[in-house]
Amino acid sequence: MKHVQCVIIGSGFSGICMAIHLKNLGIERFIVYEKADDVGGTWRENTYPGVACDVPSHLYSFSFEPYPDWSKLYAPGEEIQAYIRHCVEKYDVYKHLVFQRAVTRATWCDSGWQITTCAGETVRADFLISAMGGLHTPNIPNISGTEKFQSALFHTSNWRHDVALERRVVGVIGTGATAVQCVPEIAKKAKKLYVFQRSPVWVGPKSDAVYSPAERQAFRDDPMLLKKSRWELWRSWETTGLDMVKAGSEINKLSEKRARDLIEQSISNPDLAEKLTPDYNFTCKRPTFSNDYYAAFERANVELVTAPIDYITEHGLHAGGRDVSLDVMIMATGFKPFNITSEVEFTGLHRRTLGDVWVDYIKSYKSIMVRDMPNLFVMLGPNSGGLTSTLQMIEQQAKYICQAMSKMADKGIDVINPKQDKVNKFSERVQYATAKTTHNKGCKSWWTGVDNYNHSVWPESSIAYKKMLTDFELNDFDCRYRG
Repeated sequence: MKHVQCVIIGSGFSGICMAIHLKNLGIERFIVYEKADDVGGTWRENTYPGVACDVPSHLYSFSFEPYPDWSKLYAPGEEIQAYIRHCVEKYDVYKHLVFQRAVTRATWCDSGWQITTCAGETVRADFLISAMGGLHTPNIPNISGTEKFQSALFHTSNWRHDVALERRVVGVIGTGATAVQCVPEIAKKAKKLYVFQRSPVWVGPKSDAVYSPAERQAFRDDPMLLKKSRWELWRSWETTGLDMVKAGSEINKLSEKRARDLIEQSISNPDLAEKLTPDYNFTCKRPTFSNDYYAAFERANVELVTAPIDYITEHGLHAGGRDVSLDVMIMATGFKPFNITSEVEFTGLHRRTLGDVWVDYIKSYKSIMVRDMPNLFVMLGPNSGGLTSTLQMIEQQAKYICQAMSKMADKGIDVINPKQDKVNKFSERVQYATAKTTHNKGCKSWWTGVDNYNHSVWPESSIAYKKMLTDFELNDFDCRYRG
């Protein structure tokens, strides 16, 4: 059996960042297993019309690899995918990648992980890093009759580019961030577009400035200018994000007012405007931005349906006592948060699976490790997302993992397992901080689960997150020393 120092699962931003940091540490004996035939993670999977990032491009990129050639403030998906490929090539990561090798099982065996892929091959690794992301398993709603539909039906993360939308009757189920991006684009093509809404979403105006050739050249010529631009974006997003999740704060009220004004400016029908207006605080769910979403409902070929979907038929669906015939049905229903256990069977100490550990509540040690899963690091794990750029979290996680490996080597430690009381302490910190925010107060969202327990969002600043993961504290772990 092949033995390596580390196995990384996934080649999105997390996996590539981790690979680069391992190489900087001098570690070359590692494998990156990727289930698909290309790198990119969510930016490889999501190719629906209008796909783009809702974080400014210069902030949604690695701090160690600034990129001067973003076309606009919020880059489209294909540019982000190209940037990831650029990083993989520049930092010589391709030689560590094994494509079309989904990891199916990972089992802790004495002092290492035994990892099995879909091809039946097995390797042993001292460390296992899940870089599968927090949102990668499509959330397909359990609607009766789905299997009966005879025409094209797909989730936005598995976009069917072979299915033409022109002169077709299309139904989009869901009104989250993905729908906000793709609905305006679909509306331009479809003969008729029905948007099925369970609950409305706040959509603010988007300042999506285009970078001129002169601006991009200036970024190329002056690295300090590029660095300054990133720093200013970070400062703005950091301060705004923290205040925005406080009910009654000026930025929270202003943001909601801007969204309300956008509805008023875009929608002429008062009844329609009311249906598109949420009844919860602006940041109860993750808000999004678009100048075109609300306006799309003014088009003669677009209809909003707010009645619950009863069931799907051979030729459409039934909602609110009405049959709606469809040629194409698109699920814009998001993802199951932190559902990595659905794709990989992780079995740790005492033959406990990760599903067993998380059966009641999804808990972690500082969002990056799990009790009884020794030497397993989870990047973009529980409570590491938020209203800022996730790349700030990813980079700090990669640094922390490298620091852990280095300190273990220096101290002669083979195995670390976070102590349960430290896991509980982190969970209590997160829930206490969450209680001071607007998250999930008055609405339901993927941010929280049972009993409003926050297992997804980091409720503090990215500075606090960085500070938390700056030092690797050996006293927080049960350790096994060599020999």
